[in-house]
Amino acid sequence: MSIMLWADERTQVHMGTLISVRTPDVDTSDAVFNLFRELDNSLSTYKNDSEISRLNRSGEMDLTPRTQKVLERSLEISALTHGVFDITIGSVSYGTYHFGENECLPDKNQLQKALKHVGTDKLKLIGNHASLAKGSVIDLGGIGKGYAVDLAIDLLQKRQIMTAVVAASGDIGCIGPCDVSIADPFHPNSIFTTLHSKLPRFAISTSGNYERYIKNKSHNHLLNPKTGRSEQLFASVTLYGNGDNTALDAIATAVSIMSLHDAITLLQEKKIEYFLILNNGEVFKSKGMDSVSQK
Repeated sequence: MSIMLWADERTQVHMGTLISVRTPDVDTSDAVFNLFRELDNSLSTYKNDSEISRLNRSGEMDLTPRTQKVLERSLEISALTHGVFDITIGSVSYGTYHFGENECLPDKNQLQKALKHVGTDKLKLIGNHASLAKGSVIDLGGIGKGYAVDLAIDLLQKRQIMTAVVAASGDIGCIGPCDVSIADPFHPNSIFTTLHSKLPRFAISTSGNYERYIKNKSHNHLLNPKTGRSEQLFASVTLYGNGDNTALDAIATAVSIMSLHDAITLLQEKKIEYFLILNNGEVFKSKGMDSVSQK
């Protein structure tokens, strides 16, 4: 992933995925892993004692600063994407498909019942106080890893680390120059392309239908909050640019279930660089940026 040689390159499993930390300082990776562990204990829908699980059960509570911030960013990006990104999808993703545990395909009636609890109007935030409509379930799977990468990069920068890479599955943040390879969605052990970044702070997020699905890729984890059905257009969506893995993670989730026209319109409007690979093999890409090149 990086062009540099690292004294400390370690991996652990947190937030349901493999977390990789590459840094020349052997003392920093433990701090990053601890951060991911703390965030998982706060933001997980699947851990009964997490802050989000307690909010899902109680419907109302005061939030810690980290949880408040990720919910604020979620609502911000939901507005940006006109509701295509929606963290109240949990009544569908968690409540019917059960992604992550005891996975199954819901029938039409189950979906219709669950969709009644989906919508950004179900979640209200006033300062640090959150209220959630009865039956609604928050699922931060479309933004949590990007948010964690941002907090990890912030932690490293505060420790004066000048070169580092933090990777949480498809969400990757770099401090200093780095190479990041994008998987071929049709042959996931192969490389579609590699980007070389010279940016002081590089962020990239890839969302695809080839990693999490039930039975086949047509039943993948990228769910439309309006229909409850899986996306069927994109094999892979990769967004990249200056910093802000939180935004790229959430917007990649939203773009994955948009029409091609709406996706490109949004990305061009927000000046986000992209590679969009359709299920038929067609590739659409932005013009790129001076500090990031293909290898």
